[in-house]
Amino acid sequence: MREYLAMRKVRVYPKSIRSYKGLISDELYSELIELAKPLKGARILHINSTSNGGGVAEILRSEVPLLHDLGLDVSWQVIEAGKEFFDITKGMHNALQGNGKIVLNSESRKLYERVNAYNAHLLKAKKEQWDFVFFHDPQPLAIPHFYDGKDFNAIWRCHIHVSPNNKAVWDYLKRFLDEYDAGIFSLKEFIPGDLPIKKRFVIPPAIDPLTPKNKKMDELRARKIVEKLGVDTRRPLVTQVSRFDLWKDPLGVIKAYIITKKRIPELQLALVGSAASDDPEGMAIYRQLKDYVKTEKDIKILKDLTEEQVNAFQTISQIILQKSIKEGFGLTVSEAMFKETPVIGGNVGGIRLQIVDGKNGCLVDSPMECAKRMAMILEDTHLRLKMGRAGKQIVSKYFLTPRLIRDELMLMSKFPAKKENIAKINVLF
Repeated sequence: MREYLAMRKVRVYPKSIRSYKGLISDELYSELIELAKPLKGARILHINSTSNGGGVAEILRSEVPLLHDLGLDVSWQVIEAGKEFFDITKGMHNALQGNGKIVLNSESRKLYERVNAYNAHLLKAKKEQWDFVFFHDPQPLAIPHFYDGKDFNAIWRCHIHVSPNNKAVWDYLKRFLDEYDAGIFSLKEFIPGDLPIKKRFVIPPAIDPLTPKNKKMDELRARKIVEKLGVDTRRPLVTQVSRFDLWKDPLGVIKAYIITKKRIPELQLALVGSAASDDPEGMAIYRQLKDYVKTEKDIKILKDLTEEQVNAFQTISQIILQKSIKEGFGLTVSEAMFKETPVIGGNVGGIRLQIVDGKNGCLVDSPMECAKRMAMILEDTHLRLKMGRAGKQIVSKYFLTPRLIRDELMLMSKFPAKKENIAKINVLF
């Protein structure tokens, strides 16, 4: 049966930590080298639900080879299953983020547990020894529960905004967390009060400045790329880059754009998204959006662009939007700011960690407020450029991949010591 496919090892390409020396401080570079020394040879496994699409896959594609370059033995595997399983875990994702209407019936629970138990069996059968295994988000969360005789440090890396609004789903998932040695969250406020994991770490995600998506792109080249996708680069453009997901509030973005266009008639909007293999809702939302804007010639709904095409949109847009209703972090915010493009984001979760309102972008709570801020930035070139410069400074200091690796090396350095205190790493505060 499709639901019982084995975990698949993801191939990554070599990276050198030395390549980042000109992008990070000498102090951070030295920290990385020193923290890695006592962990040399440690065996680390990352398990998540997709190798393409979404922020977790992007992070691991850079982090895994860089940890390997630092002397650690690191592998990345993807839990594979059928659509029915991912329908269930997408429901869990939505429930954890605050959808109180989602109910997990007995059949859904049985399938979720069968897939996790089977993958735990396969992991055990390989007879590989791991010092640390990182399980990302709800999909593989129950594997340690079914892993007979756990012989590794199990770490749950929760990337999403955990909300108390659906207690039933949280209580169900919570019972699988007893086997974990540590938990990592993007913000302190995301840590549930009844989390049964004693060691909790606050480690925000980060972007890789050397990927095709984030490398500095010549503006002329960026314009040519975007023009081929049907955008008139002689006119102002605002763009939202994200999964096609209702938590990203694409309808709110469109409403804000329509309001702003009455004031700035030449304005264009692009919604640039993707549909990851573990997100079955994505394509349905994409089709709904296409139908919703079919009479709006200045709105482009684009999917599955290359990293260079995304880079081009983030480079030449006057503003990047990320008007999320809930957001674990929002890597696209850091991506845009690193390119000196100001961001207007929802006043939620990890977006608040990145945007200092009025300095490197704006935080908004409604389409009307978003429209006002769009018009303000579009009509003030000096403000737009000033926000862009401030954004790059913040990302360069706090939200690049080497800082994330440093924090996770610090976490691993605390094991196997059996300390009962709660360790906390909080980058900004």
